[in-house]
Amino acid sequence: MTRVWIPILAALAGLIWFVMMPGPVSTVTITQARATPVGQDRFVVTLDIANSGPPVVLTAVFSPSGATVQVMNPGHRDDALTIPGDSKASFAMDGAHIMLTGAAEVTAGGFIPLALIFDGTGEVTTRAQHMGDAAIAAIDHGAGHGVEAVPAPAIRIDMPNGADASGFPVQLTIDNLALVAVPDGTAHVAGEGHAHIYLKGLKLGRLYTDALTLGALPPGGYTLRIALNSHDHRPYLKNGAAVEAVATFTIP
Repeated sequence: MTRVWIPILAALAGLIWFVMMPGPVSTVTITQARATPVGQDRFVVTLDIANSGPPVVLTAVFSPSGATVQVMNPGHRDDALTIPGDSKASFAMDGAHIMLTGAAEVTAGGFIPLALIFDGTGEVTTRAQHMGDAAIAAIDHGAGHGVEAVPAPAIRIDMPNGADASGFPVQLTIDNLALVAVPDGTAHVAGEGHAHIYLKGLKLGRLYTDALTLGALPPGGYTLRIALNSHDHRPYLKNGAAVEAVATFTIP
């Protein structure tokens, strides 16, 4: 009889171990999730993403509250959003962002639950705070509010070592503009500014030097865009068009 119970107990112990075994630890954290109203029951959601591990790809976004959620990425509608390894990224009003509808019961100061799913790291949850009706006026990165400068700045992207899956350096050549780090809220200064970095439409952050290292990436095709901006985050323009450079590359 004892021999009958041994395999049963072993199987039960294995089942308990499987159920209690901790799942994979996420390398992704989300902060500064904000829901800015842009119409009746409609919000633009922005947030910051930090990835402390290998590259991850966003596969889905939803709200446990039942609100309708859609990722908007002008010019990159079908592109998967990738956060490079050991890097930061943002859903931002001047890049890929989230549109949310169906949270009319949430008032200014309240919170809307969100969940983002990444392949390789699973689901990451957060709450986006309703920022109130006046918040949308605080940020406008549109070309209609840009800065025309004479002589106009110019930028070129070079990849001196080519693209590599483990990460690689990117070098910029910038004319007629000094990249200067200043505190947020600094007014425009002619001839000064910074750059905004976008990978397939997803904002990776700001740049205050003429060089950066792009983190590890999974195989696929990529578009890297770097745009020049004033201290108050307006785009620099030349004849009404944003001053920017675009480089495309493939990770085999």
